[in-house]
Amino acid sequence: MAALMNGIEDGAVSNLGLRGIRLSLAMPDVLETQFRAILRAANSGTVRILLPMISAVTEVRQARDLLKKAAGQLTRRGIRIPDPLPPLGVMIEVPGAALAANALAQHSDFFSIGSNDLIMYTLAIDRGNEHVAHLFNPLHPGLLRLLQFTADAALRARIPIAICGEMAGDPRYTALLLGLGIRELSMTPSNIPLVKQRIREMDLAGANHRAEVIMDQVDSGRIAMLLDDFNALA
Repeated sequence: MAALMNGIEDGAVSNLGLRGIRLSLAMPDVLETQFRAILRAANSGTVRILLPMISAVTEVRQARDLLKKAAGQLTRRGIRIPDPLPPLGVMIEVPGAALAANALAQHSDFFSIGSNDLIMYTLAIDRGNEHVAHLFNPLHPGLLRLLQFTADAALRARIPIAICGEMAGDPRYTALLLGLGIRELSMTPSNIPLVKQRIREMDLAGANHRAEVIMDQVDSGRIAMLLDDFNALA
């Protein structure tokens, strides 16, 4: 790894620095190697490629160009690759990506919302800092609007949308997420039974209506109260 990072300054790789797709595009030869490995593995099963820390359409285009280049390299070597190529999706984990979701949806095969990082970047909160950790709030109205904006963009473009992170695995938020139009929840196996039970108890039409009511609110305390009241009604 030290050899790969040669030429990249110490401290450049940080939460607000060279990470995710930025780091990958800074080392295109490495990304091409990764894509070639993924394409070869895709012959043995279903594969989707998810690009992390995307903030602009140009990053998706560059990554897709490198994926096609990697595919061409394998084809010229007589190595079988899947046809069509695996879906290329975007991780929505910075506010800029959520706000650009309409444009990103036109260049992506699917979305996945990284709720933990999206909350952190939206609210400018380091959960490891004891002085501000209590401000980490999944029900902040600004965060919820970013979720809604992203979900609406995916639905309009007719691409799948998923969410991962603590929100996805907490049954308290299940009805709200489904009400916003998110249908794929990624979580640790231990959380599946409770979330599955919550979904079975839920009326989807009711969840849609309750999500609309919650999205009209501007106070996170009021949102939390309404959400808990709605959840009590199943």
